[in-house]
Amino acid sequence: MESFENEKTELGKAHLKYGKMSIHEANLRLKMAEESEFPLTIFPKFIQDTIIELHDHGNYNIDYTSVSIFTALAGIIGNSYHLRKHIEWVENPSMWVVLVGKSGQNKSAPLKTAFKAIKNLQKQYDQEYESAIANYDPDSGEKKPSKRKLYSTDPTFEALINIHKQNPNGMILMPDEFKSFILNLIGYSGTSKQSQFLSIWDGAPISLDRKEVESSSLSMPCVSIIGSIQDDVIASFKAKDIKDGFFERILFAIPLKMEKKLIGRKNPDDYMVEKFHSRMKALMDKVNESINTIELPLSEKAEDLFINEVNKHVKPSNKDAAISGILSKLDRYILRFALVLEVSNSFFEGQAIKQISESSMKKSIMLKDYFFSNALKLDHMVLNVYEDNSKEGKVFQVLKKIGKREFTNKEFIEMANKLNIAKESYAYQLLSNTKLAHKKQKGVYETDVLN
Repeated sequence: MESFENEKTELGKAHLKYGKMSIHEANLRLKMAEESEFPLTIFPKFIQDTIIELHDHGNYNIDYTSVSIFTALAGIIGNSYHLRKHIEWVENPSMWVVLVGKSGQNKSAPLKTAFKAIKNLQKQYDQEYESAIANYDPDSGEKKPSKRKLYSTDPTFEALINIHKQNPNGMILMPDEFKSFILNLIGYSGTSKQSQFLSIWDGAPISLDRKEVESSSLSMPCVSIIGSIQDDVIASFKAKDIKDGFFERILFAIPLKMEKKLIGRKNPDDYMVEKFHSRMKALMDKVNESINTIELPLSEKAEDLFINEVNKHVKPSNKDAAISGILSKLDRYILRFALVLEVSNSFFEGQAIKQISESSMKKSIMLKDYFFSNALKLDHMVLNVYEDNSKEGKVFQVLKKIGKREFTNKEFIEMANKLNIAKESYAYQLLSNTKLAHKKQKGVYETDVLN
């Protein structure tokens, strides 16, 4: 048998790089170094093992699976547990997450697996509702049965509030087309819709009083959002950001390698995956036992860690407004991450859930670092791909070749295609989101950059 210290063995390589550790941790470290920056060690071992099994034998991306599972945990916990920093600062566990990648990069499978327990319970609720409606007598004087929904794909804002009222523990939005969801928010009437969702993210009470709809209110909204989108599409949206803090509230999962992979013959271990689903369901059952919100305080050591970490953000925030916007939201996400980790890990490990521990806060800060890195990656994508104010960008190259101040969208698309910069739909997307030209009238644009 080869020595663990031999640099030719997997464990030997890990020893040389990370110091002595178990075989499990060594293999995990080596794999993560090549495939992902996500801090897998925040999860209990059975979740780590499931993620690696799905990666090795199911063609699942580690980042997509990890972030999807974490968001599913947050959605399950919902309003059952909150974190109270002080009398005026309370955080719920809601997450806004986007999986970013190339077309065909298998972003949907990790979502399906992570949320299977939630969707199975939704099927049960649907069956119970259908049975209740079938037996309902409108003349009986009894209240009409209501439909409980754990998640929705494309509700109006008013519908979201009313659905949430039927499920006070919280809602999960899983748009089938995240591109359409974003377009609906940042379209011509998008500003008001974005502001409504900003209030939802803050956990602030919502009250709708409009003539065309019945008045509705929600005292404790807790809505997690998760979807997937192509890298160039999200970069184009970010380039058109109106700087209201909406994008800073989104957590991006951006893998080290955005590429399709070969499919192997071996399938993921059925027992391991089913065990994962079973334990996620057990957490849901536990959460559903309580009708009241339990508020968890920070332990003394956890609070010290939090304060020290947030104070580290002050200097870079004062130097750069963009960095400040990202870190200000991540300061709050640190508490949300810690809440999700404390509740879920304590449950899975059979421990009492009393306060936010030092361990949960350490793991939360690791997760914050991951999402901060990805936020910077997205900004880099915007600069590299669009370069809105640069004379090296794709849009400027097309405008320069067109050579006139006023032009049609047809001229732009044809020139972009001729220069091999972009095909029709992508070219129109570039034109719609650029800051180098503006629409003068339908189909006609104007630019000042050629003067």
